[in-house]
Amino acid sequence: MKLNIFKKKKGEEPLKKEQEEIKGEKKAPKEPIKEKKERVSKKEPELATGTKEEKKLKLDKPLPKEFKKLKGLKDKRLFSKKKKKKFSLRRFAKTINLQDYLEKAGLDTNTKHLTKRIFRINTFICLAITFLIIIANLVFKKGVVNLVVFLLGFWLTVFLLLLGLIWLAYLFYLDMRIFKRTRAVEAVFPDFLQLTSANISAGMPVDKALWYAVRPSFGVLAKEIETVAKDTMAGEDLSTALTNFARKYNSKVIQRSISLLLEGMAAGGEMADLLNKIAMNIEETEILKKEMAASVTTYVIFITFATILAAPVLFGLATQLLEVIKAITTSLASNLETSSSFFSFSFSSESIKANDFRLFSYLMLTISSFSSACIVSIIRKGRLKEGLTKIPIFIIISILIYTFASVIIKGMFGSML
Repeated sequence: MKLNIFKKKKGEEPLKKEQEEIKGEKKAPKEPIKEKKERVSKKEPELATGTKEEKKLKLDKPLPKEFKKLKGLKDKRLFSKKKKKKFSLRRFAKTINLQDYLEKAGLDTNTKHLTKRIFRINTFICLAITFLIIIANLVFKKGVVNLVVFLLGFWLTVFLLLLGLIWLAYLFYLDMRIFKRTRAVEAVFPDFLQLTSANISAGMPVDKALWYAVRPSFGVLAKEIETVAKDTMAGEDLSTALTNFARKYNSKVIQRSISLLLEGMAAGGEMADLLNKIAMNIEETEILKKEMAASVTTYVIFITFATILAAPVLFGLATQLLEVIKAITTSLASNLETSSSFFSFSFSSESIKANDFRLFSYLMLTISSFSSACIVSIIRKGRLKEGLTKIPIFIIISILIYTFASVIIKGMFGSML
């Protein structure tokens, strides 16, 4: 018998009807085009008064509150031009972080008092200069109009320039003071670490070991450890107090040793051996630096000899040769004018003036001595700041040798001629 597979079963028809009813609920019957147009045309007069953006928003679903707040900000000027801030000394002190510089330098002054003091010093200097200018004007009788114009220009230009120079000089003084303090702390730091390791091995905790390791001979380091102890007694954590102490000085030795100390405290290792090894490592690095400086002494001697002794003597010889050549040319020109009538020779003795060459030699000696002092400090110490005190010494010695050499060579040429 053949089975008809495609015959409909008895229970299929009611199931299909139920599925069609569910689909009919989900899919609403499409609205005819004419009715849709009529519905949109009714809403158009309501939307005619608003803008295009409002029409779109009214046709869509209502937005949440956050988007409504953003909609209200559209009329405000979010990107308005910033007003130019006027220059003030307090804002300048904040931008350069002057209070941090003062704390690092070990000064207890306030930035407000400092700015006022520098401004008063500048005004006092300018007033003294104006008083001298008025006296000079009365002596030479230049006129009142010229005096007023000159004083206006002076107070508009020189006042600000002098103020900037005073600030630069004071910041340089602070920088050098900070550098000296860091060098003083680095020189005593290994001894301090060895004492703390001895206290820890005796059974003291780390904070008490640091406190009892302080000696009055340590100087700056003693004051810094006192501040660390005071902060810990006030309730601050020891790790934060030590990190603040390390950040206060721009020294790799102090920062690395403090970071190793904090890591050892966090790991719970033997702190006495760790601190002793850190101190030994610092001392070994200092010994290596001294050995490197000793191995480069030949270069230092050559540079100092060339700039302090050789260059001034050569410049003095050149100036005296110039004067001798000038005297010879003037004498030859006068003799040829009287003797020769057939041939005419012209000698110009004013091609290079002796005074101009002296100024040139002074300038070159100052530049060469400045650069040589910087090079010597970098070769020996590895830092430029440690050789700043040698710069004026090099300049003064080179100029004095130039003057003495020029006088001696002038006497020698005078006796020969």
